[in-house]
Amino acid sequence: MFAIVLKLRTSEKSSLAKMKIAIIAALVVVALASEKPYYPKPTYPAPAYPPPAYGKSYDYAPMPYSFDWAVLDQASYNDFGQKETSDGKLVSGTYYVVLPDGRRQVVTYKADDYGYVADVKYEGEATYPEYKPAYPAYPKPAYAPPAYPKPTYSAPAYPKPTYAPPAYPKASYPEPSYPSYPRPSYPAYPRPAYPSYPRPSYPSYPKPSYPVSTTTEVVTETAAPVVKEAEVAVEAVAVTEPVSETAVAAAEPIAEPETSTDAV
Repeated sequence: MFAIVLKLRTSEKSSLAKMKIAIIAALVVVALASEKPYYPKPTYPAPAYPPPAYGKSYDYAPMPYSFDWAVLDQASYNDFGQKETSDGKLVSGTYYVVLPDGRRQVVTYKADDYGYVADVKYEGEATYPEYKPAYPAYPKPAYAPPAYPKPTYSAPAYPKPTYAPPAYPKASYPEPSYPSYPRPSYPAYPRPAYPSYPRPSYPSYPKPSYPVSTTTEVVTETAAPVVKEAEVAVEAVAVTEPVSETAVAAAEPIAEPETSTDAV
């Protein structure tokens, strides 16, 4: 317990010593600052310059005048000018300029002690033609082809190389032998013979006769013999055409109906 109290008193003494040192340092700084001399702001007398001496001014009476000028350059499309007159009190004049759209702007004006008055007018109609610049025609320059001296030197001669053909040793291995097989023989089969069947005969029926009634029926009746004649012609062609054995062989056999012996 006594050690703790001793430590507290020691820490209090050290903090008081530090505070005393800080106060002394502040007092020293204030004392040094008070010893610095104070210098007042200097005052300089204003310079005395003599007033400038100008020449005597003269007031001239207004005099009348008149002038005009104009510029016209077709290559650069410049066309403008001006004309002005004055009697000493009133100034009047006019100026014009050709606008890019082809119209001519004319301004007529008057000016006096009371102000400036202008009247603007436009002459012509606005047009927008396609711009086609005109370039001067310059002659095509003619240049002579350059003449270079032909070099004189002989072609180099290189000796032809001589190479001996390579000699490869012959391989020492027996040549292969392949067995020989006899040509195969196939048996000859006789050509099959097919039975010839008689051509079937169909009964001929008499031509039917129909009563004449309307125009549509008459036309149908007259057209019927043509079909009949075509059928007869087809039948005649079919009769005269011979039947070959190959066609008979290609035909499929007619399957006969099977008869059952089983009792119902």
